[in-house]
Amino acid sequence: MRYLHPVGAHERFVASGDYLFAKDGRSLSKTESWTIHELGDGSKFLRVDSDAREEEGKSLLAELLISRDDEVIRFDLRYENDQFEGGIRTLSATYSLVDRVMQVGYRMNGAVRSYLERAIAPEVLLDIPLLIMRGRTLFALSKCEGKPVSVFVPMFEHAQLFPGVTRIVESPVECLGPDRLALGKREIVTQRFRYVDKAASYWVDEQGVVIKRINAFKQHEFSVTVSNYARRP
Repeated sequence: MRYLHPVGAHERFVASGDYLFAKDGRSLSKTESWTIHELGDGSKFLRVDSDAREEEGKSLLAELLISRDDEVIRFDLRYENDQFEGGIRTLSATYSLVDRVMQVGYRMNGAVRSYLERAIAPEVLLDIPLLIMRGRTLFALSKCEGKPVSVFVPMFEHAQLFPGVTRIVESPVECLGPDRLALGKREIVTQRFRYVDKAASYWVDEQGVVIKRINAFKQHEFSVTVSNYARRP
């Protein structure tokens, strides 16, 4: 697994796993590996290595600092895609949320480092587009009971959408209740979620980790399953 910064000696292991991707039952050459470590004050570091260089030309290394109250404090990333002519080719960025202001320092496509700010209202849900973060978003949206929800999504593939977009959704997620999934020799109790307006289902464990995802797109079935899932007792 690649990373922006190595695990420090003062960090304590919490969990780790690898997401494996498939299309119509055929394995794809892309993975999303992740680790979670705890700091002495109860906050956590989440590291992600999303490697789709062979399949799509994309590479993303990310690191999140999450407070003991489960709030995202900082989000660092390094993104590369040398095959996307109309999009961002290289990006290094740091998102920091301070008093509901998103402060973003970044360097895009080799240009000088720049800085911008974006106000984030208290009721806006932060939806970071990483699969390991999807579980927390699903739990939050499923509790909205059909009420409109403002969601801020960081965007780092298209320059015109960077650093992200805020959109209003009508809570498109419903929780279908508990479901048991076999994971190797283990059986995991999950909650199954379904996007009402999309052909997508997720199975999420009690720690908020996505165990499985299945979605349909252009008459193809795409699936993601967690592998090598380990957690501190």
